[in-house]
Amino acid sequence: MAVSSAGMAVSTFVGAVTAATAPWLLVPVVVVWGYVVGLAVCLGPRLSVAALQWPVGLLIATGMPLGPTEAGLRAGLVLAGGLFQGLLVAVSWAFRRGDPERAALAESYRILAVYASGLAAGHFGPPSPTAFPSAVVLTDPNPLLPMTVRLRFLDLLEQAERIRVSLAALAERAADDPSEDALRPAAGAARALDLIADTLSAGRAERAGQLGELDELLPSLAVAPGTRGQLATEALFGQLRAVTRSLAGLDTGPGRAPANHTEISPVVPAGQDGIGWASLTLRANLALSGETGRHAVRLAVVAGLAEVMVQATGLFEGRWVVLTIFLVLKPDYTSTVYRSIQRAVGTAVGAGLGATAAWLAHPSSVGLIVAAGIAVAAAYALFDVNYVIYSSFLTVFIVILLDIFGLPADTTAVARLTNTAVGAVLALIAYSLWPTWEGLTAQEKFARMVEVHNTYTTALLRSLAHPARTDPARLRGLQAIARRARTDAEASSDRLADEPPHSPLTPAVARTLVAVMTRLAHTELSLHALVPPQATANGREEGGARDADADRLEALATAFDIAMITLAEAVRTLQPPGPIPPLRQVQGALRNRPTALDPRLLQITDHLVDTVHTLEDVLRRHLAPPVAGADRRGT
Repeated sequence: MAVSSAGMAVSTFVGAVTAATAPWLLVPVVVVWGYVVGLAVCLGPRLSVAALQWPVGLLIATGMPLGPTEAGLRAGLVLAGGLFQGLLVAVSWAFRRGDPERAALAESYRILAVYASGLAAGHFGPPSPTAFPSAVVLTDPNPLLPMTVRLRFLDLLEQAERIRVSLAALAERAADDPSEDALRPAAGAARALDLIADTLSAGRAERAGQLGELDELLPSLAVAPGTRGQLATEALFGQLRAVTRSLAGLDTGPGRAPANHTEISPVVPAGQDGIGWASLTLRANLALSGETGRHAVRLAVVAGLAEVMVQATGLFEGRWVVLTIFLVLKPDYTSTVYRSIQRAVGTAVGAGLGATAAWLAHPSSVGLIVAAGIAVAAAYALFDVNYVIYSSFLTVFIVILLDIFGLPADTTAVARLTNTAVGAVLALIAYSLWPTWEGLTAQEKFARMVEVHNTYTTALLRSLAHPARTDPARLRGLQAIARRARTDAEASSDRLADEPPHSPLTPAVARTLVAVMTRLAHTELSLHALVPPQATANGREEGGARDADADRLEALATAFDIAMITLAEAVRTLQPPGPIPPLRQVQGALRNRPTALDPRLLQITDHLVDTVHTLEDVLRRHLAPPVAGADRRGT
């Protein structure tokens, strides 16, 4: 609401003053607005929709030219209206804290806690294959939840699935060896899972205390070297640590830990969340090599040319041509075609309904205001339901609104219908002349996301192993490439949600992959914070533990590289991944031996390993061919 309101206020002032003093200056203004709005798609659907309101405000204001004083007053009223809506949103926070999603996740982890308690008591049956309660709730979460929170919820659900499998493996071993040592990990896991469930169900004020208890418990969950099933048990405890980190980040920004959780969630460098995150994401997508950069230039050029045509021809209500281009021209072909057709149909229906409603409401201004209010409420209530219906009601609102301003409804309806058709055709022509369908398929984009994050993380690990070889400029470049690949994949995930599911890369699987890779990105930022800011000639001291640490980090980087190459190929071919190196065992060589490494590095690499195994588990479960007559969760 803040982004929309501030941008629309500025747009209202610029549009009204420019139209009154120098109409041809609207051409470069439209070009700039087009580029900014096109680039904003990399920030996700919420912020891109907010930015899309800016050209709406700009083009509506051009229909009512004003001097600076009157335009400033109108811009102030627009800002006041937006801030009032923001106040309503803030009030609604009391009713949309994600309580249903938290409660469902808490119940899911409570189920795991009960099963782990049963294992500790000597009951070795398999876990129930029934889907977790949160699996149903998270298929249709509260749309007002911040995207970062939704991704963390998906990640927590994925971790619950992995923990269920780990507990089942623990039960199988305990059945063969029901000794106290074999059952002790189950008892510790049960306590941790209970605390996780309590944390999820607790109010904001109580969560810090619950997380504090988890902090105290987790260090005690250790496995003695040489214990039977050591690696599997360490994997289970690693999953519990990863869940705790995700919980610590639920009430904070991306990757930034609360003050009392720095020991388990290393702090990300300043500027990597909030405005800093948006700035870095926009910068990473400026290049024309990415889908977003190409779309931004294409939208700017086409909108600018349309404005030139409108100015040169004096087309009546020609601003609707430009506005239609902003609304229907999307980064991909399918969305552009569908939006063009849907907007044309919706405008045709809405123009007729708007003219009829205005005729019925005349001469009562109260009737016109009520009709306009109903139309705009229906339009935004149905925005996520059907674009044709949304366009129809929005057109009804605009026709009635302009009738209130003194423009005849029938004339306005015809002009809007004609100009919308012209704008839709121009958008389709623009996409045909400069298409992006030569770009990557959805699965190729996800595979590339995995590959470039692999390159970035491997470079970070090797920089930490060999500080003298650190190349800060290269690392920053790799970070930008990884960020751009992730935003391209996120855009593909959003588009898949609007299409019929195509197994195995369904919208649900795509969202889960984005959630896991977002967790990896946050881990990379923490890892990057430990890299020296510039290459040092000193390097590591010769001999002793420091050389051994470098070798172990190099081994972890190599194992991580092989694992991610394997997983990227699985995404590209949509086939289950092959075997990957024993990352937990390789990372354990760092954790279980004397070391001079920064303790935070041990925690970050622990999180890194768990993230890779989460990605592997997602791909194995969702890319495996269906087993006739069997539920894979029960195997």
